[in-house]
Amino acid sequence: MSLALVSFSCRYKKGNSTTHTQERGRTEALFRSVTCVVSVNLTLVLDREMERAVVTVGGGAINILLCKLGTMLIQEAQLLGGFRGKLQYMKDELESMTAFLQDVAERENSSRQVKIWTKQVREVAYDVEDCVDEFTYHIGSNTSGSGLTELFHRCIRFLRTAKARRQIAKQIQELKMRATSISERNSRYSGNHLISRAEGTFAAQPARADIVSLDVRTPAFLPDITQLVGTEARQSDLVKWLVDESVKQLQVMSISGFGGLGKTTLAMTTYQTAGSSFQCQAFVTVSQKFDVKALVRDILRQIIQPVDRNGPISTEDPLKGMEEWDAGQLVNILSQHLEEKRYLVVLDDIWTISAWEDIRLFLPNSHTGSRIVVTTRSKTVAQACCLDEHDRAYEIEPLIGSESSELFFRRLFGNQDNCPIALREISQKILGKCGGIPLAIVSIAGLLASTSVYSYDHWEKVYNALGFELETSPWLEKLKKILELSYNALPYHLKTCFLYLCTYPEDHKIRRKSVLRRWIAERFVTAKRGLTALEVAENYFDELLNRGIVHPVDMSFDGKVKTFRVHDLMLEIILTKSIEDNFITLIGEQHTLAPQEKIRRLSIHGGNNKYIATRKMVSHIRSFSIFANGEILQFAWMKLLRILDLENCEIARNGNVESICTLFQLEYVSLRNTFATQLPMQIGNLKKLVTLDVRDTGIKHLPPQIIHLPNLSSLLGGRRAYNYSGLYPISDFWGVHIPDKLGNLEMLTTLAQIEITYSTSCYISELGKLSELRKLGVMMFVDDDLSWTSLISAIAKLSSCLRSLLIWRPDGAMNFKILDTLSRPPMFLKSLNLRGKLGKLPEWIGSLANLTELTLRATELESEEHLRVLARLPSLLYLRLHHGAYTGTEFTVFASEFPGLKLLAIHLGEFQALNLRFEEGAATKLQRLELSFLLQASIQWRSGIDFLPSLQEVLVHAEPDNTSEGMVRFLADEASRNPNQPTVTFKAKQWKPTRLRTDHRGNL
Repeated sequence: MSLALVSFSCRYKKGNSTTHTQERGRTEALFRSVTCVVSVNLTLVLDREMERAVVTVGGGAINILLCKLGTMLIQEAQLLGGFRGKLQYMKDELESMTAFLQDVAERENSSRQVKIWTKQVREVAYDVEDCVDEFTYHIGSNTSGSGLTELFHRCIRFLRTAKARRQIAKQIQELKMRATSISERNSRYSGNHLISRAEGTFAAQPARADIVSLDVRTPAFLPDITQLVGTEARQSDLVKWLVDESVKQLQVMSISGFGGLGKTTLAMTTYQTAGSSFQCQAFVTVSQKFDVKALVRDILRQIIQPVDRNGPISTEDPLKGMEEWDAGQLVNILSQHLEEKRYLVVLDDIWTISAWEDIRLFLPNSHTGSRIVVTTRSKTVAQACCLDEHDRAYEIEPLIGSESSELFFRRLFGNQDNCPIALREISQKILGKCGGIPLAIVSIAGLLASTSVYSYDHWEKVYNALGFELETSPWLEKLKKILELSYNALPYHLKTCFLYLCTYPEDHKIRRKSVLRRWIAERFVTAKRGLTALEVAENYFDELLNRGIVHPVDMSFDGKVKTFRVHDLMLEIILTKSIEDNFITLIGEQHTLAPQEKIRRLSIHGGNNKYIATRKMVSHIRSFSIFANGEILQFAWMKLLRILDLENCEIARNGNVESICTLFQLEYVSLRNTFATQLPMQIGNLKKLVTLDVRDTGIKHLPPQIIHLPNLSSLLGGRRAYNYSGLYPISDFWGVHIPDKLGNLEMLTTLAQIEITYSTSCYISELGKLSELRKLGVMMFVDDDLSWTSLISAIAKLSSCLRSLLIWRPDGAMNFKILDTLSRPPMFLKSLNLRGKLGKLPEWIGSLANLTELTLRATELESEEHLRVLARLPSLLYLRLHHGAYTGTEFTVFASEFPGLKLLAIHLGEFQALNLRFEEGAATKLQRLELSFLLQASIQWRSGIDFLPSLQEVLVHAEPDNTSEGMVRFLADEASRNPNQPTVTFKAKQWKPTRLRTDHRGNL
């Protein structure tokens, strides 16, 4: 058929004028009958804008599907043929399904039937999206052109997609029947009318907003909980603040922390202890949904009735008829009673800022030293409650190891000494699951104490089946509800993002940036209101962080979380929900596969993969992650895969990744820290690829086809740190070679690390074409003036977009003469890393007013004057002078220098000596000082640590000899005179921490 069309095209060109006219007429008719897409070009442009708008409104991946369907209905009007109406039906039905899913997600409790319907609706939506993605891929994109060329391509496209159109017609008919069946089943079985069928669409009944939710939290004031370990010091500190009468204005104290940490316990015991210092007091629970009138009535009952009982006997109840009063009357009476009194009100469990603002309005500032105590799980709410300079925000911390053990063994055996030796090891594993949460420790100890079997095997079974116990054991019912409150309170879009975290194994250190990129690839996050998708994802993560349901592990000094963990018990909660909803399928020692389900997202934590090593089982997988070694699956079968994460997988080698280039949906690929040494030549087929991570691999050369990836945003390569799996010796380092025509990657925002050699230096100018680039890392293995001039010229062109820059000269000196000529420095640069001999700093560094992080290594700055320019940078928070960065012998920080610096790290090379001095008024915000010494290196202190008012820690890395220990003792003596009492910690060169004897604060 294609050959016939070619022949027709040739005859059209060679025929006489009459034939020409006849053929033209037939051509125009064929053009009108086969495609009408030209007429919708403007509509398509408008539709793309509509797509962006719709995505911003929606709260889940189904909204993306609705946009796809809308685009297809317009763009492919003729190709869809007779089943266009069926597709329109599915689009309308999915809109109702979306509303249904969101309504159900906002309910804390749903019937089993509702959960089943929810799951069925979600599965239909997934299948529709799979169908649309396959069809879109097979029919290809519209071609542009004019006249016969366009006609020819459109005809060919029409004929080639005939089979795909027949397949999608059949699939959509089946999906329509499934959707109809779900709707009819809903009508048959929804006798309780929790879900109603109206006009052919799904609809969930709205929850009543005026109902006061039950307080399912464990009462914190039960006798066995008021004696929690570690509360005495906390309580004493808070009581002192409450009873202090020196400040007469109304003050607020917030107590924030993760559910189960004992916020309510601490507030209640403090309330009881300090109550006698106030004329009246009230303790009320707010919770997620509350009735303002009921809350005010509760406060009035506690404030008025005790006063009346202590005074003369009244024949009339002052609160008689209170149930009939409106909100205005209640607030006025409460304000009158509190106006001249010194009162204490505890508002337990506030969830939102708006709730606080509503309540705060009817608690007057009597200027009598009144106090309000607020407990909340949200750091954002805690901060919003404490805006006055006299207010106080207190973040409650988990119990430390010794406190956790004391509480656990006291509950089971009376004390730790009575615990059998055989149970001590498994006890520590169980306590590790509890994560220092008192409620978890008490609850699990109660579960273990409920049986007379005190054996290692029994306790290990409880440990391994803790997720099941949370679902079934009455001893853990209240703990489960406490944890579920944190999940249920999340908005729809955050629930999906949070559920996704159970992809990672227990205790896994999760990299924040990796998660953000994966959320975007999964369509959980989209650009909105002028923010990029990555910026929106950052906001989502910050919300989870502020709610305390993810916990930072490694932090950067600009306040960003580098790695984090999910609490083990919270992980069990979301794991259960994920399995129920078929959101993620896990394979590992404690997880088994449900073979009747379609696998949408697969994460392998261990175990045997043979049960899913079939095309049918893996054909619907969208996300695949592997955290254990085993048999590699056939990636070619995962035709709809979007995310492939093989990081740290030792069995991932070149032959195993060849087939990924057939996966047309791939957006995120990580081969980090694997044995891969090259990328497939066909990688240019991955037109949707956004993130490619090949760091810490043997990949040095990128295939030329890499430049044909129009959506590539993050290209991460090179090896510049020790590979912890031991794949390569520590002396090896490299970047990926810069390819020709790199400037074609117009969407690139992150490019690190690239290697420029004599064979690739001619491509340096391509960097200047990357107008979206935010992060650039360059390793220069050349020293000729032309190459350095090209690099500086490219950086100048990127001056308005760059935020992070690394220039590394691994085997020689940087070309300072040319580096100093940068005419347009990147003024918005936040992070700068220079590695290589300079002798002095370029003058343009002093103009980087937004620079927050600076790292220098082997720059060999000789004069103290070279550091003066750094001392005046107004935004600098983090300064690291690695080995060889500064070779001078004097370093004095004068008053007013380094005004914002929070961390200073100085690493000295062999036989180097440095006199370090801080004058009074210098580095007033410095919190952490790191000092590192190689052989025979030393720092002579003349004075200074006692002048640093914000200093919290001094960390010393050195050889464990008498000289270094003597130096540490000298530093500890200096620190003891600092009013802030910073800790001084010594770590041996081999990075094994060995603390000298310290007091309870860690001071020497």
